[in-house]
Amino acid sequence: MARNTYLLGASALVIAMTTAPVLAQAQTTDDTSAVEEVVVTGSRIARRDYVSNSPIMTMGQDAIEKTGSVTVDTLLNQMPQFVPAVSATSNNPSNGGQANIDLRGLGTQRTMVLIDGHRVVPSNSDGTVDVNIIPSALIQNIEVISGGASATYGSDALSGVVNFKLNKNFTGLQMDAQYGVTEQGDGKESSLSLTAGGKYAEDKGHAVFSVSYSQRGEVYNAARDFAKISGASSTTPYGRYDATGTNLPTQAAVDAVFAKYGYAAGTVKAASNLGFNNDGTLFYNGVNYTGSDAIDYSTIPVDGTYNTGALNLLQLPLTRYSAYAATEYEINEHAEVYGSFNFTHYDSRTILAPSPAASSTGFTVPVTNPFIPDDLSTILASRADPTADFLLRKRFTDVGARISETTFNVFQLAGGVRGATGFKDWTYDLYASFGRSEQNETQSGNVSHSAVQTLLNAADGGASICDGGYDPFGNNALTDSCRSYISRTTKNWTAAEQRMVELNFQGGLFNLPAGEVRGAWGADYKFDSFQYVPDSLLSTGDVVGFNAADAINASSDVYELYGEILVPVLKDLPFVKSLNLDAGYRMSDYETIGTVGAYKVDGDWEIVDGFRVRGGYQRAVRAPSIGELYSPQNQDYPSISGDPCAYNSSYRTGANAATVRALCLSQGVPTAIIDSYTYANSQVNALTGGNPDLKEETADTYNVGFVWTPRFENPLFERLSLSIDYYSIDIKDAIGTIDAATVLDKCYNGDANSAYYCSLFSRNSSTGEIDTLTLTKLNLARYKTTGVDFQADWAFGLGAVGLDDKYGSLKFNVVGNYLDSFKVQSLAGEEFQELKGTIGNTSISSVAVSHPEWKFAASASWALGPVDLGVRWRHIGEMVDAADASEKIDAVDYLDLNGNWQINDTYAIRGGVTNLTDKQPPYFTSNVQANTDPSTYDVLGRRFYVAIKAKF
Repeated sequence: MARNTYLLGASALVIAMTTAPVLAQAQTTDDTSAVEEVVVTGSRIARRDYVSNSPIMTMGQDAIEKTGSVTVDTLLNQMPQFVPAVSATSNNPSNGGQANIDLRGLGTQRTMVLIDGHRVVPSNSDGTVDVNIIPSALIQNIEVISGGASATYGSDALSGVVNFKLNKNFTGLQMDAQYGVTEQGDGKESSLSLTAGGKYAEDKGHAVFSVSYSQRGEVYNAARDFAKISGASSTTPYGRYDATGTNLPTQAAVDAVFAKYGYAAGTVKAASNLGFNNDGTLFYNGVNYTGSDAIDYSTIPVDGTYNTGALNLLQLPLTRYSAYAATEYEINEHAEVYGSFNFTHYDSRTILAPSPAASSTGFTVPVTNPFIPDDLSTILASRADPTADFLLRKRFTDVGARISETTFNVFQLAGGVRGATGFKDWTYDLYASFGRSEQNETQSGNVSHSAVQTLLNAADGGASICDGGYDPFGNNALTDSCRSYISRTTKNWTAAEQRMVELNFQGGLFNLPAGEVRGAWGADYKFDSFQYVPDSLLSTGDVVGFNAADAINASSDVYELYGEILVPVLKDLPFVKSLNLDAGYRMSDYETIGTVGAYKVDGDWEIVDGFRVRGGYQRAVRAPSIGELYSPQNQDYPSISGDPCAYNSSYRTGANAATVRALCLSQGVPTAIIDSYTYANSQVNALTGGNPDLKEETADTYNVGFVWTPRFENPLFERLSLSIDYYSIDIKDAIGTIDAATVLDKCYNGDANSAYYCSLFSRNSSTGEIDTLTLTKLNLARYKTTGVDFQADWAFGLGAVGLDDKYGSLKFNVVGNYLDSFKVQSLAGEEFQELKGTIGNTSISSVAVSHPEWKFAASASWALGPVDLGVRWRHIGEMVDAADASEKIDAVDYLDLNGNWQINDTYAIRGGVTNLTDKQPPYFTSNVQANTDPSTYDVLGRRFYVAIKAKF
């Protein structure tokens, strides 16, 4: 029978150091029946040559191995086409330990992930796939195509497709073990896999089975100099009295108290927020602070903020077990049954500084509380209303760090039957799958807001409720009974399911002078459901620590029909060796949004031997996901670079300072503190959630480029190849939220839509702080990006340069991206915001925020017999902080070393050094976490790995 496979790696030149170019030539043979037909990613039509009209990047198993990492996202995030998203270094913001990939920086939900050309069960309400579940030991190739592919695969494929090709034909027994560690001795990684495969039933069937274990050690921010002072927070373990702008104490009272400490009158203003030393005295920033000098307290004497970053994780731990099995059995030429089972179990955790109660989660304290220090009582008594409650913020170190421990269990069962139809060379493939992803999360370190408020309100300070009561004025130890009374552990459960059935037909239609017209058509049905059941404490909102959340239980389905045709237009003419066109259309009927259509027209033109032009246009469509439609309004804390109403902000000191001041007053910043108001936190309280009125987003994507594999006689250049591709992706009605920093900026900068942006938040009339930003999902205006991908490969034996091939061979590879433009428009009619060459803007993602103009990876290797030694250079271009263009982030370059020794036919060892020069990540103000972007930049430093592989 004619057999179709999803080929993800045939290439004119395989570069062992990194990715291999997709520059394969048409195969020629006298026995055409012996030529295996392949289905190229991005098409449903099997063909007898490997030609892609879309830009394709291919990476093999060796490229994964040379990263020295136990997770596959490490390699993808180093590739220029990807903007690093949620990864092993994503602690806050985080996704519980998942690894999500983002093509072009347009959002993980717009990057389709496939295994052998089929969808993978998602792990999130927005349809995003966790690539930690990919059976990495069996990966044969990873193929990435850029641009819309909805006509071929359906919704989600707006920015491109990542297709993991597994080696289901593996034969034999193979063991692979690896160990790695940083130069500092932490962040240890290890993996062990065992793979077996072979034929059975007189070679009619083949089966493969693989099991693996991998482990990754945690690293704290405190272990790295660049990160140990980060995440400043105005909420400290010593507690803080927040001045109420409508009921301030007198300056005389404040002066009198601080005079006792030896400070001159006016050193501390009446509107100042005051901290509590353990001896009952007060402090303001570094004035009269007598507390701890431990690393997390080290910034209190400087600016009054608590250093939360030291207690956070820089690399998340991971313990993962996975199993994969696949089989296929040929009954006859008309029927081959096949099936696979993929299962992954892994545990991970995030760690944050102890729970802070501040602003919207802070407390009110009656002046009758028996623990109020005498000096604070003096100040409170001087207020216009001396009997009024006052505001208290506090960080609960005695309850311990906030730890989220998540267990993931993901499986997918798939199978079908395929074969020849008996009509010409037409084949069919009936495929079905069922997948389920479950997450069980346990959150410790929470505090019950109502329990603490009860203790504060009690006439005896809570002594009748728990031993000793609760004294929040200073860093005073809690008794065990009080700790038990206020602390809470929450447990949340998440489940996502996907069911899918596909029926595909493909084959030849008729002949034209230039060749055979081929076609494909098919239908599919997909059902997705998502459930999230939070702990009841989170649902009530009575929580200080992890974010309050409500439940979701929703589903959606879609019926689809598609067709595709490949037409050979011209052949064997001057300057037209071949010219082919490919067109496709997909109609999708969604339960949620109704019927939508996606289509494509692309082609390839081989001008002469070795020079091919390719390109096309695609209209891609993405339906809103379950989460985007139905997620309830949940608490969130997005990052901001500052509050424009702060007296020392650039908004209050610039040309429009008077206008901004007046606006802040009108929003509720009290007159008494308007000229002393500050905001030291880097986050703000927000409500985020879905919107059932969303419609689909559409993308127009274009690409054009060429592939050149010159036919030189000179052995120095006979293995030279080059590809350059221009791409353009324009997404309209993009589904997303306006990021918090943009809301604040456009509210105060005189933007034409400033009234709308200002309406998205309110302020506390007592403190002036932002109470809540409302950031629900919207069909925003547009995201647009254009750029150029390029790749060059060159290999030759040393005999080509006058030596002798017995001294080995050299290989060189460069794969890179030039970003021409990356624009975001929040509302229709507004000017586009150009993000090219910036880092830190969270309009599309809270993590994938880097958009360098240039990014590339280059490699060189020398092979001599069984030994292969290589070096790799990774370059990330210079950028500026998206919130402050005057803050420049220099370009960063990394060097990696790797080597492999094939000892004999059975054993091979490999090893390497990552980040050879121990390059440290850059600082920037709008950082994601740890003063930098841990997904984009290397935060672990120099590290080493060694591995052994045995195949029998």
